[in-house]
Amino acid sequence: MPTVVRTFDSFRHTNYRFLWASTFFFSAGYWLQMIIVGWLTYQLTQSALLTSVVMGLDALPILLAGPLGGVIVDAWDKRKLMTVVLIYQSLLSLAFGVSVLAGVTQVWHIFAFVFLMGLSWIITDPARMALIPSMVPRQSLVNAFALNSLAFSVTRLAAPAIGGAILAIAGAGPALLVEAVLLAAAGAVILGLRLEPKSKSKMNIRSAIDDVMEGVRYIRSEKLVLTLLLFGLVPSVMVMPFFHGLIPVYAAEVFNVGPVTLGLLMASAGAGSVMGTLALASLGDMRRKGRVILGCVALASLAMVAMAFNPSLSLAYPILMVGSIGLMGYYSTAQATIQSILPDKIRGRVSGIYIMTFGLMPVGSLAAGLIAESMGAPAATFLSAIAVAVLTIIMATGFRELWRLK
Repeated sequence: MPTVVRTFDSFRHTNYRFLWASTFFFSAGYWLQMIIVGWLTYQLTQSALLTSVVMGLDALPILLAGPLGGVIVDAWDKRKLMTVVLIYQSLLSLAFGVSVLAGVTQVWHIFAFVFLMGLSWIITDPARMALIPSMVPRQSLVNAFALNSLAFSVTRLAAPAIGGAILAIAGAGPALLVEAVLLAAAGAVILGLRLEPKSKSKMNIRSAIDDVMEGVRYIRSEKLVLTLLLFGLVPSVMVMPFFHGLIPVYAAEVFNVGPVTLGLLMASAGAGSVMGTLALASLGDMRRKGRVILGCVALASLAMVAMAFNPSLSLAYPILMVGSIGLMGYYSTAQATIQSILPDKIRGRVSGIYIMTFGLMPVGSLAAGLIAESMGAPAATFLSAIAVAVLTIIMATGFRELWRLK
């Protein structure tokens, strides 16, 4: 039984279990939302460009205000912040679901909904990343971040398939109401956290700017953190939008299938994420983390090449699984590595700056949509895969700190 104990080691900590459960409900709602907005947008527009853009639009607020979110997370009570934000998301999903049921939805409504949902990411992401190191010992950080990714992966396996079935049977409106319930559950579970009370700090524009600049100065002084942050742009801008972001377009234009099969395609990516995160959680505090990070991105690049040249629906499932193994392996290892370096007082601010790499995802989504619109989704995926491979080689050879990372 030692492997089982090591794999789920972080679950021994009560606060971590509550945070994980909240992440589970939240991510179930998120993946349900992804399949809803992707399918709904393509049905209304028949446009690969608009579908790709809307699939990544929720990351735009992170680019605009990610560091500010980190400052807020460092200054205020993280449990209360996350509870309020999750309730906000639930009410927003409920309102959008009612509008869909009423039959008044237009394309701009979808874009507004996705953008407003994305505003909450500037709080939830740095808060979650900053909370984990306070709940588990340092040697368990890789395990804790891998299990956190497992919550996303498990729901990514089940939610799209269930969402595809709901879309086919009942439509987008009821599916959005289910999302609202899941997000409300995430907010309720987070109340179970038992943290030391933290008084709200006074904030103004000057102090917020000073706090952000303190985070920037720290990153500049820590070359390894800066290297990891720069490399984080590669999967966020060049892998996610060109690989997972184009799945609805592949479903409609390459494989000619409906929402149920779209859900299964997205679920296969979730299955790969589950396998990758379970393997990583079992390995625990492994050596050569830098090479693991580079290898995971290289694996995702190879999967993108395979997807670009694959005409078979049946082969698309394992290809998406392999690509997701690489992506989840990268994100879990990189986040754990950064958090193991950061001092507690600055975790939120640096995490807020780090998630700006996700904020650039809409740029990748726009590029993916433009190329897919003119050349097709396979060509867009292939061109991006080549760029990812080249950048990975440059990072491995030009930034020796990453290659030598223990």
